[in-house]
Amino acid sequence: MKNILDTLGWNSGFEAEAERRPDSPGLEPARVLERTKDSWTIALSAGNRLEERKARASGVFLRSYRGAALPVTGDWVLVRRLDREGALIEAVLPRRTRISRKAKGEAGHDKVEEQVLVANVDLVVIIAAAGLDWNARRIERYLALAHDSGAKPVVVITKADLSPDLETLLKETKAIAPGIEVLALSALSGCGMDEFATLLKPRETAVLIGSSGSGKSTLLNRLAGSPIQAVQDVRKDDHKGRHTTSSRCLFLLPSGALVIDTPGLREVQLWTDEKDVDAAFPEIEALAARCRYKDCSHGDEPGCAVRQAIQEGLVDERRLAGWKKLRLELSLLRQSGGPASINAIRNQSIKRERKFKAGLRNQKG
Repeated sequence: MKNILDTLGWNSGFEAEAERRPDSPGLEPARVLERTKDSWTIALSAGNRLEERKARASGVFLRSYRGAALPVTGDWVLVRRLDREGALIEAVLPRRTRISRKAKGEAGHDKVEEQVLVANVDLVVIIAAAGLDWNARRIERYLALAHDSGAKPVVVITKADLSPDLETLLKETKAIAPGIEVLALSALSGCGMDEFATLLKPRETAVLIGSSGSGKSTLLNRLAGSPIQAVQDVRKDDHKGRHTTSSRCLFLLPSGALVIDTPGLREVQLWTDEKDVDAAFPEIEALAARCRYKDCSHGDEPGCAVRQAIQEGLVDERRLAGWKKLRLELSLLRQSGGPASINAIRNQSIKRERKFKAGLRNQKG
């Protein structure tokens, strides 16, 4: 008999993990649909249908799980039913994939801790709207995040009707996402939606990530065929919007695919390592292997294959600047003992960006 939880992505791997736990008797699996500050919304089996319940964590659970180990949207948990409506979370099953960033601090203070945003996703859909929302450096950062997650990334340009030259925009996007599928669509007109929908498979989970106002919720509503997420207009002067989506929510679409909508990410500080940053810049990684020195910084060293490729017009200087910025951030994060080091990351990045922009202006002059 088919388990109704299969429609939410339950499989033999999760089942085996649940059976390995000594405390599993009397508990049942559920998937986290949404996490709020002190509680979770979960979906569990009710015979041949799914049932949503509010859940809270048990005291024993909270003594064992803290910080990044606490359940997030997309997690599979083991719960105990309490009454007609409630449930008690007793364990979290190991995650197949997860998207993490460095935790944001409060009142201007940064914490050197991991914040898991979502878990157990198969596809990371990086959303960048045509127009002023499109930002090459932000897309590179999201790609590093996606490579670290273990899920497959794809870049989607929304609001394609806003672009005066969509062909050029697609070409520029593919240049900063080599080897990654890039699509353009308009959720309002429906252009490109069929191609995108083929990427969403039944019982697989996709997550939409991007800035506020990039069209994530509008895209989700189009996929669902009805309004399941509120949307708001963006400002005309900068194409930015307010956080319409306030939490990360998992939805089951009529097609059988699962999609997690997320609030716009204003700040994404990496929580990864160099290999995932390098994976977002494969052309630089390949060239670096041909440099004369293994520890080449791709600056003024002789025999630098990366600098040579830039001089020959084979690699964009801005790609190297983006790679160096993320590498520097990871280096300082590793050494970080507190807010001072994080501020150093920001200050150095700002200086490098100003220097680069000044160089561009001089070239044009």
